[in-house]
Amino acid sequence: MKSMRTSIWGLIKMLFQKSFLKIYAILGMYLFLMFYALYKVKFWDLAYLKDSLLWLFTVGFVLMFKSVEAKNFTYFKNILRESLKWTVLFEFIINFYSFSLITEFIMLPVLVFIATTQAFSELDKTNIQVTKLLTNILSIIGFVFLGFSIYKTIIGFETFFSFTTLRIFIFPIVLTTLFLPFIYFLSLFSIYESYFVRLDFMTVKKEEVKTVKKLIRRRANFNINKLNRIITNFDKRVFYDNTNLDVYIKNISRKE
Repeated sequence: MKSMRTSIWGLIKMLFQKSFLKIYAILGMYLFLMFYALYKVKFWDLAYLKDSLLWLFTVGFVLMFKSVEAKNFTYFKNILRESLKWTVLFEFIINFYSFSLITEFIMLPVLVFIATTQAFSELDKTNIQVTKLLTNILSIIGFVFLGFSIYKTIIGFETFFSFTTLRIFIFPIVLTTLFLPFIYFLSLFSIYESYFVRLDFMTVKKEEVKTVKKLIRRRANFNINKLNRIITNFDKRVFYDNTNLDVYIKNISRKE
């Protein structure tokens, strides 16, 4: 369908905008420090490169693109809870067994493209056809991988249960846990940026806007719950009366 091809091409172009390239650069630095720390404590080496790449493109990027959905601390608690659910066992079984080198060399870039595009397409409801198509494709691939992996587990159960296997099992859980601070601050930055743009259009009183931004940063700081309470309760009419902005922002940042 022409509309679907147009949507996919639009998504690809958006993925390589300057704003995203900056995020990718910061992400690269964060991941380097994260894996270097794991390497220093002897929890990571080149043998885990494949598992690391799979985690990055099937979990890391998805969490990054969905970070805009974060409204409070509960969002991040749910991510951690999801990483500990029984579904992780199936993901682990799928990742534990390998196909031939040539097969994986072909599959990896294809899966990376599909998974990344699918996660990004969910951000815009106008891409619903693309999202459904890519979700169905990923589901089919997932069932094929699962069937293959279960078969290999049954015929090779003696090598499946070992300390090495346990380490591989907890590996993505550790990565997700260590990745949460990056997601948190990316979400916080995104909320600040988008709301401060909105503030600029609420009034022509630029000095008051600067004051409000300063007070919001000082009051909310790194607390995403407070920041979202301020955004929810802020009334632009305070720009046009004699409200004490400091006291006002302090009050609306509190729990009701």
